[in-house]
Amino acid sequence: MLYIQSSMNEQYDNAELDITLIEQSKTGNETAFETIVDRYRRRVLTYCHRMVRHESLAEDLAQEVFVRFYQALPRIDTRKAVVSYLFRIAHNRCLDWLRTRRPQMQTLTRTEDDDQPTVQLPDARPTPEEEVLRGELLEAVEKALAAVPPRYRSVLVMRHVEELSYEEIAEALGLPMGTVKARIHRGREKLQQELRDFVNL
Repeated sequence: MLYIQSSMNEQYDNAELDITLIEQSKTGNETAFETIVDRYRRRVLTYCHRMVRHESLAEDLAQEVFVRFYQALPRIDTRKAVVSYLFRIAHNRCLDWLRTRRPQMQTLTRTEDDDQPTVQLPDARPTPEEEVLRGELLEAVEKALAAVPPRYRSVLVMRHVEELSYEEIAEALGLPMGTVKARIHRGREKLQQELRDFVNL
């Protein structure tokens, strides 16, 4: 019976569990691989959805990520984090789709006669009006993120949505740490640029 640690603070134990699951998966243990999928499916799906902005497509891409991960099991180095492998595959698949599709990203603009109020983050107990504004802010952020070029959007999602460390992002993308930090910095600038007409940053 496989036991999954529930505490997010027990990173060492989780890493050890991942190693065990990979080793068991390599021997053909389907339950072990299904456990890996259960542990990381939501994170991979969230990443794919933030990258391609389409629910059913994100589902398809996430499924393909795990298929490719399964196919790569014989080559997986258990000394490296599972999350790094998964996000590298997800990153490559999403970029492949974006290059092929080349969707037109919506640029956020605001006309001079637009009387939309300035959006501010709500306090602990928001009023109904603040709830509406918060919803508008979240929608604006989602649209702005979609307008950020994929190479920057990817690292922003990994860092600020999936909360990967700089080291994990560098390992996932096969990039030097300095390049990762530079992309995150540049991505934040581009995101702020898209949001500038909607909120006071």
